[in-house]
Amino acid sequence: MSRIYLDHNATSPPSAEHLAQVFQKLQQHSGNPSSPHAFGRNASVALTEARRSVARSMGVDVSDVIFVSGGTEANNLGTVGVLHSNNIAINKQHAVISNIEHPAVSEPLEQLQLTKLSVDKSGYVSFEDAILSITTKTTLLSIMAANNEIGTIQPVKKIADFLHYKRWSSLADPTLKDEFDAFSLRLDPSLTTDVFRNLHFHVDAVQTYGKLPYSLWFSDGIDSCALSAHKVGALQGVGALILRRGRKFKPFIYGGAQEKNRRAGTENLPGIISFGLIAEEILQPFWFEQVQNMENLRREFFYNLSLLPNLEMNSSLENSVTNTINFSITGKKMSGEDLLVQLDLSGICASSGSACSSAANLPSKVILALGKSPQMAKNAVRFSLSLKTDQADILKTLQAIKTYLQSEHF
Repeated sequence: MSRIYLDHNATSPPSAEHLAQVFQKLQQHSGNPSSPHAFGRNASVALTEARRSVARSMGVDVSDVIFVSGGTEANNLGTVGVLHSNNIAINKQHAVISNIEHPAVSEPLEQLQLTKLSVDKSGYVSFEDAILSITTKTTLLSIMAANNEIGTIQPVKKIADFLHYKRWSSLADPTLKDEFDAFSLRLDPSLTTDVFRNLHFHVDAVQTYGKLPYSLWFSDGIDSCALSAHKVGALQGVGALILRRGRKFKPFIYGGAQEKNRRAGTENLPGIISFGLIAEEILQPFWFEQVQNMENLRREFFYNLSLLPNLEMNSSLENSVTNTINFSITGKKMSGEDLLVQLDLSGICASSGSACSSAANLPSKVILALGKSPQMAKNAVRFSLSLKTDQADILKTLQAIKTYLQSEHF
């Protein structure tokens, strides 16, 4: 039985063609990048090429790219790692996050004075709430670019543009000046230029990279962001922290000079090569043409799901990342878990939400944050598409869902 895989927010399996490319390149660059001999230098070339590709795919300098083990490590470094580099006791610092951040961001920050911003019923963080939550003691603001469970795109670019304006009186988009000047009148007068310059703005971009052009969500006001390679079809076990020049963090791993003394340990060369190859694809026009096709399928899938009984959408049609749909089962005798089992038996792979939290079998905190009941949160089901998903996959999945909703459970 051929399987339909619709859990790409958990991991997007690499294609056979991609694995062949990685293997071929690894055969040519198989040494330790830190070794001084020819094999090492050859491996170092591959490392540099991959770093350059990832940097270009984000529009940043190559020195801004730090290769790490994945999105979790990148988020930890971009938040707690940054805070530990300040000359302030960690429990004396104030951080601001949304109440739907990934656990890789929220859990390490529990020891701080922490403000959690509420979201609206679509999971959207207010730009105004984010900025007005900043105090003279705030050292970190961290908002995800798009939510991993429901796909809501957050206003991180607007937040970043405002922070950059308050730091340097500079705007990439001059049309925002009047709006920002008017909004600035609502700020506490004690929020000086230095307060905004000392504030670190981190963005979890794990579910945005490769799904939206970086120009739509990334800007100079973002000080760091987390990327994960396996969410876009590269190998697991590698990611990157984009850390803008002038920003610093305290490393978690010591014992080597790799990554310019910022992340000790021999680099995961197979993973990094894989990451670089995918980054090169993201740079090509065909990539986002395929993303648009995926978005069209998402909209078709969303519309047809919204017509079904005993089902309530948690995702929004608009302002959502191009591949993610989430709904809850509302029927009295059925659960999201039962639906997932039936789908799996039909050869369709989906999930209940974040892969990092699903083992706990608890109601989704993201769905709860939308104002929905614990029962709805426990019966949430997520589908996440890829560039390889086609209409036949969607139609078969819709039919399987319809069959279950119309079964004897009701």
